[in-house]
Amino acid sequence: MEKKLFWWIGAFIFGGLAVQVFIQLEPSDRVEALISIFVGAVLYSGLVLMHRRNKKIWLMSTGVLSAAAIVMIFVSPHLFGH
Repeated sequence: MEKKLFWWIGAFIFGGLAVQVFIQLEPSDRVEALISIFVGAVLYSGLVLMHRRNKKIWLMSTGVLSAAAIVMIFVSPHLFGH
């Protein structure tokens, strides 16, 4: 039951993001946004699949992704300029 809920949540999140890309962005910017959404969806799917199999690796992976996201908040202006 819990695993199906995660799949539905992911479908609504990433489906909504994809629809938002087509509604709000110019055609020249869509490819980059869709690639990043696709990478996020693949990571999310991997974490959902890993959740049942090995909770220690799941927790470690989630922690590493969280730490990387927090670091990128501060590093991305220097890497990508502005």
